Amino acid sequence: MLMVSGPGTSAAAARAPLGSSRALLAGLRSSGRAEAVLRLSRLDPLSGRTSVARGRLILELPRFARLELEDGQRLTLRADGGDWLQPATRQLVRAGAGSAAGALVWWGALLDPQATGVEERKVAPRQYVLTHPGVGEAQAQRIELGVDGLPRRLTVEASPGERVEYRLTRWRFMRSRGPADFVLEAPAGFEVVEMP
Repeated sequence: MLMVSGPGTSAAAARAPLGSSRALLAGLRSSGRAEAVLRLSRLDPLSGRTSVARGRLILELPRFARLELEDGQRLTLRADGGDWLQPATRQLVRAGAGSAAGALVWWGALLDPQATGVEERKVAPRQYVLTHPGVGEAQAQRIELGVDGLPRRLTVEASPGERVEYRLTRWRFMRSRGPADFVLEAPAGFEVVEMP
């Protein structure tokens, strides 16, 4: 990680963007919004099976993320928490900042120009490992970039033995829609569950 310091320069202001997010941040700064086709694979440690879901990932600055899955599930993350719409259980779960903090650490690492609290280690050409205080190496996020410098694969161990992989393709950049696009509303007949 390149650190630049000098008289009157704070550590946060001096820190260069992570190598793993440099191209993504440049695209977001110039356009406002990034979208990618998503293939989400989750290895269940109990059954040994891998489940696969497809959908779309949407990112905007500052630190907004939205997943839209083909089965109708929607997940959003923002600084004050996030929402999870679950059609199968007819619920909308609203999570406060405390409940969403773990997920926001990893998605936020891609969207934070100073990568606050995140340490990055380059392990191969276009491959990085990201760690955060209190998160062991086993639960570090691994990021692989495409030749365009954009994230192609993100892998994280969500819980011991449960590996989640996000494959991202067909990135495109467009005008932002703003914070309202990252707040979900419960359809009629859905239960709203509030979490801290």
